Amino acid sequence: MKDIFFFDSNVRVGFDNRHRGASVQELLDEMDLYGIDRALVRSMSTKCSGAVIGNQLVTDVIAADTTGRLDGVWCILPSQCDDMPCPDDFFDSMKKNNIRAITLEPFDHRYVPCRLTLGKILDAATERKIPVLLHAFQGMWSELYQFMKEFPDLTCIVNAGHKWGTDRNIRPLLENFANCSIELGGYWIPEGIADLAKLYGANRLLYGSNFPGYNQGSSVFQLKHSTLDGDSIALIAEKNLENLLKGADL
Repeated sequence: MKDIFFFDSNVRVGFDNRHRGASVQELLDEMDLYGIDRALVRSMSTKCSGAVIGNQLVTDVIAADTTGRLDGVWCILPSQCDDMPCPDDFFDSMKKNNIRAITLEPFDHRYVPCRLTLGKILDAATERKIPVLLHAFQGMWSELYQFMKEFPDLTCIVNAGHKWGTDRNIRPLLENFANCSIELGGYWIPEGIADLAKLYGANRLLYGSNFPGYNQGSSVFQLKHSTLDGDSIALIAEKNLENLLKGADL
């Protein structure tokens, strides 16, 4: 019987004109290869094709998934240009389409991520405890810190980011924002994982791969060799993300 289940919190499918993409079948094959049970899926094309098209592609992927292993992520936009419905209608649509979390791509979609632009939907997301993936801020720590100051209670997931370590940037987030979790895709420092868990709790950390940028096995290897006990590994591998998704009011 399998002792550890893995729920990948950082996966993209589809293609754009700038990055190596992957089909849904390639993702499922990868998951089978490395023993990944479930994945939280974003669209690769959202950055270039826009949030509306990217969200529809994710909807189509989830609707066509017969395995029950994939959960969707939609991208949000500012409310002022009427690209998307009001928050209540948007979240109702998420529930109907098995979309479990949201993300944003402000730097590709050409707006400033702040309360002026996103206050309506992110205040509603905060109240509903809907997880918000902040991968767009990878490496842009000043911008992320400013964003978090404006939405301090947001249930959010930040990518740890770089193989050489980002501890001086992610630890202030863990220290100051209680609802911020760190996703470990690209954080290839096994002793660093154990240290983060010791200081801030294993419940603040999530397994993620950044597929197809990296293969899913690299983060599995790092976590399994992190020196953490089995219960902590199980939390990071699957249970923390599942708890975040279950805690959302959708």
